[in-house]
Amino acid sequence: MKILEKINFRQPKYMLPAILYLPLLGASYFIFDLFHTEKAEIQDKTLQTTEFLNPELPDATIKGGDGIGSKYENMAKSWGKIQDYSAVDNIERDEPDDNKEEYESQYTQDDIALLGQQEQEKAMAAQAADAKRREQEALAELEKALAEARLRGQREVAPAEADSAVSTAPPDTAIQAKGTIDEESRSVKAPSEHDKASEVVKKVKTTSDYFNTLARSGEEPKLIKAIIDEDIKAVDGSRVRLRLLDDVEIGESVVKCGTYLYATVSGFSSGRVKGSINSILVNDELVKVSLSIYDTDGLEGLYVPNSQFRETSKEVASGAVTGNLNMNTGTYGNSLSQWGMQAIQNAYQKTSNAIGKAIKKNKVKLKYGTFVYLINGREKQ
Repeated sequence: MKILEKINFRQPKYMLPAILYLPLLGASYFIFDLFHTEKAEIQDKTLQTTEFLNPELPDATIKGGDGIGSKYENMAKSWGKIQDYSAVDNIERDEPDDNKEEYESQYTQDDIALLGQQEQEKAMAAQAADAKRREQEALAELEKALAEARLRGQREVAPAEADSAVSTAPPDTAIQAKGTIDEESRSVKAPSEHDKASEVVKKVKTTSDYFNTLARSGEEPKLIKAIIDEDIKAVDGSRVRLRLLDDVEIGESVVKCGTYLYATVSGFSSGRVKGSINSILVNDELVKVSLSIYDTDGLEGLYVPNSQFRETSKEVASGAVTGNLNMNTGTYGNSLSQWGMQAIQNAYQKTSNAIGKAIKKNKVKLKYGTFVYLINGREKQ
């Protein structure tokens, strides 16, 4: 107690914290409550989880409570059943008039009277045409009855011999079912080297069924876009998997966006990796094509710096491996020992040559997600 008596609580260092404690505590509570949010769990069946890029967009929802609705449904919801003169008949439906906007006719009384007169004239013309049609049908029935009566009279006068002559032979016009099942038509054949390559073009986007616009549509790009769909260390002749980013047309067939295509690395030159696509599997049928891979700079092949081709290291490694193995066979006097050493030297030479050729091969690393363009190339003769 003596210690507390010595403390002067009126000093600012004791009074200021005591005054600010409660306001700071209340402000902190309101700030945390303001920024506190709870995660809402919404079960959306249209959401998809993919490992990489998903190029497919979900279809628009036009039905149900959360849909945008069709054109007629939105018009009926806004205007309801409109009673007005029009060349198009209204669809009679028993619908409530709640939440309907007011509609005023754009026709004057003179216009309505003129439309009524035209409608009466149209009805009278339709009645006259109907009466004339019925008269023509009656005359046609009368002529048909007279023709049948004349035919019956001619049959009674004709001799009875014509009725006794009955042919028992089958008619010449009998249809005979003949045919064989061609098993080869069910098989899938590889395209021939002499077949002409089919042209691959980008599919033109059709008008949307869900949205209306008065804006002028711009010219769509004609280049076919794709991406490399794997990380791969490619050499000459390697297979590279591509994925289409656009719908393309090959004749009458359509290849959807997201379809996998497979290109072959055809060579390395001037810091570029060239690739080509020679065939595509469309609806269980192999179609011959001639597509070349172009980079985004507009040149054929993928741009790869020369440093990634390992020019210096591969020469040093291949020179070290392909060195000749010289063995001194002077100490071996018999021919069997000389033959064995020669066989070992030949085996070493063959192995070193094979390893040297493998080291000299150009090798490049292609990354996933690299954008490329597919261009129709000329068919190789």
